[in-house]
Amino acid sequence: MGTFWSNIWKSLGVAVIISATVVAFSVRAATLSSGNDYVSTLQAGQAANHQLIFTTPSGISVGETVTITFASSFDTSSITEDDVDVTTSSGLTTAAVCGGGENMSVSIASDVLTLTSCNVAIASAAEVTIDIGTSATTSGTGTNQITNPSGSGTYFVTIAGTFGDSGSIALPIGGDDSVSVTGSFTNTTPGGETDGGGGTDTPDTAAPIISDIVVSEITTTSATISWTTSEAATSNVDYGETSAFELGTESSSSYRTAHSLSLSGLSEATAIYFQIRSSDIEGNEGTSSTQTFTTLDETAPVISNVEVTDVTTTTATITWDTDEPADSLVSYGLTTSYGSTEEDEDLAIEHSVTLTGLTEGTDYHFQVLSADSSSNQSYSDDETFTTESDEPPANVSALAVAEGDTSLSISWINPTDEDFAGVVVLICEGGYPEDESDASCTEVYDGSGTSVEATGLTNDVAYYVGVFAYDEAGQFASGALGTGTPSASGEEPPDTEEGPGEEPTDTGGEITCGDLICDESEDADSCPVDCSVGDTCGDGVCSDTEDIDSCPADCSEGEGEEEPTALGAEVGDLSVDDLSYWVAENTIELTPADTNAVDVLPTRTLRIQFPASELLTNVERVTLELDGDLYLMDLDETLVLYSTDVTTPDSIETYLIAIEVTYDDEATENVSSLLRVIAEGYVYQVIDGEEAIVPNVTVSLLEVVEDEPVVWDGSPYAQFNPTNTTSEGNIAWYVPNGTFMIQAEADGFDRATSSDEEISNNIMSPVIRMVRVEEEEEEPEPVIEPGGPTEVEPEGTEETETGEGAPAASVLSIILDSAAIEAVQEALEFVRGIPGVQEAAEISVPTLAVTAGASVVVLSVAFDFLPFLQYLFTAPILFFWRRKRKGYGVVYNAISKVPVDLAVVRLFRVTEEDEAQGRPGRLVKSRVTDKGGRYFFLVAAGRYRMTITKAGHQFPSEYLDREQVDGSFLDLYHGEAIDVSENDAVITANIPMDPSQAEKYQAPKNVLWRTRLRMIQHSVAILGVIASTVFAVIRPNAFSLGMVGVQVGVYLLARRLARPRKPISWGIVYDQGTGRPLSRVVARVFEPKYNKLLETQLTDSKGRYAFMLGPNQYYATFKKDGFEQQEIQPIDYTSKEEPEDFSQDLELRPEEGVQPPQESSEPNS
Repeated sequence: MGTFWSNIWKSLGVAVIISATVVAFSVRAATLSSGNDYVSTLQAGQAANHQLIFTTPSGISVGETVTITFASSFDTSSITEDDVDVTTSSGLTTAAVCGGGENMSVSIASDVLTLTSCNVAIASAAEVTIDIGTSATTSGTGTNQITNPSGSGTYFVTIAGTFGDSGSIALPIGGDDSVSVTGSFTNTTPGGETDGGGGTDTPDTAAPIISDIVVSEITTTSATISWTTSEAATSNVDYGETSAFELGTESSSSYRTAHSLSLSGLSEATAIYFQIRSSDIEGNEGTSSTQTFTTLDETAPVISNVEVTDVTTTTATITWDTDEPADSLVSYGLTTSYGSTEEDEDLAIEHSVTLTGLTEGTDYHFQVLSADSSSNQSYSDDETFTTESDEPPANVSALAVAEGDTSLSISWINPTDEDFAGVVVLICEGGYPEDESDASCTEVYDGSGTSVEATGLTNDVAYYVGVFAYDEAGQFASGALGTGTPSASGEEPPDTEEGPGEEPTDTGGEITCGDLICDESEDADSCPVDCSVGDTCGDGVCSDTEDIDSCPADCSEGEGEEEPTALGAEVGDLSVDDLSYWVAENTIELTPADTNAVDVLPTRTLRIQFPASELLTNVERVTLELDGDLYLMDLDETLVLYSTDVTTPDSIETYLIAIEVTYDDEATENVSSLLRVIAEGYVYQVIDGEEAIVPNVTVSLLEVVEDEPVVWDGSPYAQFNPTNTTSEGNIAWYVPNGTFMIQAEADGFDRATSSDEEISNNIMSPVIRMVRVEEEEEEPEPVIEPGGPTEVEPEGTEETETGEGAPAASVLSIILDSAAIEAVQEALEFVRGIPGVQEAAEISVPTLAVTAGASVVVLSVAFDFLPFLQYLFTAPILFFWRRKRKGYGVVYNAISKVPVDLAVVRLFRVTEEDEAQGRPGRLVKSRVTDKGGRYFFLVAAGRYRMTITKAGHQFPSEYLDREQVDGSFLDLYHGEAIDVSENDAVITANIPMDPSQAEKYQAPKNVLWRTRLRMIQHSVAILGVIASTVFAVIRPNAFSLGMVGVQVGVYLLARRLARPRKPISWGIVYDQGTGRPLSRVVARVFEPKYNKLLETQLTDSKGRYAFMLGPNQYYATFKKDGFEQQEIQPIDYTSKEEPEDFSQDLELRPEEGVQPPQESSEPNS
């Protein structure tokens, strides 16, 4: 029995000793508050960077170590001191050993990285970051990485050392079913201390310590969570899709130190929040911090709504939707093998990818592909689209051939196509040219002009002219035709044949009414047959104002009905029904109205075509005549159509279209039709009972679909909607037939809305009446008349002698009848009666006109008058387009950052040939900057280059020649070519200009001359206003009153151009000896980096100066004969957001032994 109790007591003694040892260790070593290892990759066998971040409760003292132990399966053999960075609140320097002033030493051996604090202490609760690998770039120059274990599994990285804290981080290496957990080490410390003697039992009040949390076996709907505890304890995991853990708790009541619980029924691709709770046998519960992981995403995005939009000759945009964020990729090509791709890596639900560099008129195959953040990808079926064909330009119009002596003067109007490049003019003998390359003809012109003189021809020989327009792609229009016969100037034209018994039309210059020629002495009243301004009965056209009763000749019925018909039907089968008419870039086919006339808008491109199958095969030539112009019709062998593009006439009337087919056996076939040009709509207001055009009104066209108005999309029809009215207030669209309505808006006017209108002739040309907001009480509601104007008289506009206007009239009569006014009138009449005054007035008014002209010349030469004039004309355009613009570019001083006013910005369109030969290209637009230096260009697709000119400045900037960003100025422009890939793009680059260093801008004498010229110009302008007003009062007439307006205009120009900017504050230069201000001190401001001179000024009679400086650094010098030069530097304006005045007072010290010059009282500013 004694032996039994002896063994019991020995066992209890050993247990007490072990317990005391564990408790002692626990008291010394605190658990890290949190610890994470962010690994660049968890793939097995891959090299990775590690970023360990932990919080130390104890802190790290000088001389203490931190050890980081990697599981032996990691390969750390290549890691050196240079591959490690240590950071706390700031970066710490590292070295292989202490002693050189570095903060920490770094060594690694047997997968253990040891850090020793050399001379820096890290406070308790501080966060420590350790970068290992190529990411170590602060103190180290990381070039090596740690290689992950080759096998999948959970591997530990342990942090410990003499600093007293410790903890481990689990890394799930390998397969896709495990991810690293962003977790924190629990800071629960064991409770219940012992004195080490083992004399007394202490109750267990310490909760289990939870560590080594790992989430593994993650699938789309499940995961396993494992952890360890410092003592045997239960297992509980609270989890949910939020930190409220609303999904429930998984539990196990078994007591163990290694725990594992599985979660199921989770949602795919969802972040799961969880916390772990473990209780020991005494009921002490330890709880982890909130942890997260994300279930796997194995479902690919669903692609829908694949569409092709904005197809042009060289571009197309592919759009589609996905049910979750995903990237965008389009594979495309001429076959289903594709071969080209365009992608966007940004994750989105609505996708849009634009394909560029396509070939016109080509069928393309494409397929879209989207992959989500988990690399699950899906793709669409193969689909196709066809790029638009680049149509040739329309023909020239108004072709005229004037006959001269051995010459022909040929003129025309070029088409308005955006890609129009020029025309080729051919002259032939014996017949019209077949096409632009007819070898039997002579080319007399190739260019973009509108006239040519063909010389060296033979008199009395008929010449046939062909003018062929072509575009930038080298495509030619069908051709406009004309004829002419040169003759000597002294020759009489051949007599016209007269029938028996006929009298010549022109006998001795006599004018004959009824010859169907409206001569100069005839008009609609004296000879309505020749000069009728309206519809004429008997002209073969049954117009809207004629019918069978009023004009049976034109509008007869039955067998004698005169309709356009195929006159040569026995040759071929061509008839008027075979003709088709296309507008809106050949997207809308026009349908003839009841009168068999086709309605068109003026000065628009119209394509007329018919099938070649309606003709015989031996066609020699097909021509079309419209309004006196003759055009060739081309055969499109692909579509088997004869067609030509013409510009419709600008006069509002009905025209005859005549088509003639000539066969090689000289047989002909004819067909004719009617073309009725109708007026465009317009927007107007009523002022004093008269219609007044309202420009720049935003008009929207709405299509009524299922009784609901929706904005009509004009882009498929090459038209804008909404759009703004022209300067003449005009507005019109070609539309598919249907039901439409109109809305019109403009600043200061009520919105105007029309009722529904059924369109049957493919033309929407509304007449819109706008009513000003302040006229609401007097005017009726705004009216829109799509079919034509309808008079709507505003109410309450008649003037009466009673009512609200009567009191005002009475007050005015009292004032005019007062004695004071009568005295002024008597004095004025007395002055006018003085003979000398009248003579002076007669002489002075013309003199004032000359003075005004001279002032304009001075302003033009010295003060940017011409750029300002150009700005006045272009500024309203900028105002009208303000809603379309997304921004503007700024021309500014590269050094002072101050905007450059009245700089001329010119935009050139360049080709590859221009660039190869060093030519600037073709000038297409120019702008003049305002006071803010602002400009912009709205351009079509193409390649462009800009030049900028401004007196006293140079472009491109040398100071910022290599910069793309200058503070708040982005996208700096230095003269390089600009490629624009889309129409209606806006060019708004910021353009720096260097101040000129030339003597004529910076020399003091030139500065003084310009200052005096400004004073003289301003004084002359004021005197001109006063003098013109006085003489207009003395001798009132239209000329003298007009001179008042002219002089006021010159004065306003002088204020704008010649008067210098008045600064907010002045700096003053004083004489140090006398304390008086110094005039004519040469003040200069420089940029210190390149010593660039920014500006030169002379102080005025009060010693004042001021420089406008923007965000930059400067220095200034002040020099005057007889005084020592003074310098102010640095002048640091880098923190300024906007330009401000620099105006610092200073004193100049007289030079020793030199008498300073006497100050003049003459002002110079």
